[in-house]
Amino acid sequence: MAPRALLLFTIFVSISVNAEEASGIDCTKAFSTPDVEQCIAIELDKTETSLNQAYQGLVKQLTQADTAQDNYTEYRKKLLIAQRAWIKFREADCDTQYAMHKSGTIRNSIYLSCKKERAEQRIKELNNYAPY
Repeated sequence: MAPRALLLFTIFVSISVNAEEASGIDCTKAFSTPDVEQCIAIELDKTETSLNQAYQGLVKQLTQADTAQDNYTEYRKKLLIAQRAWIKFREADCDTQYAMHKSGTIRNSIYLSCKKERAEQRIKELNNYAPY
């Protein structure tokens, strides 16, 4: 998905999510493609919030004075590099899935589901950094 198209799509999804929540859509009964997309967008938004919390929580744990054994400054830098690389990977991966379904009406649902699944996996990965 081209950067401009992705930006417009993201804005559309954000507006749709707010409109959906306000309209009280019942996602257990979603049947039409627009309703399904809206429900996936709601779930993606929740997952993105959880992802941000997991990342920020780890950064907070790594925000402490360096010691002889642990260079927390370096750990935070490496985590930032890894997170940025992960974001690029997720976009490229989900853009590929979108492109593979570009002629179908399901393409947006595939794209949103891909982003949600990748975010859920990343949350698990970030949580595995424990004991930090």
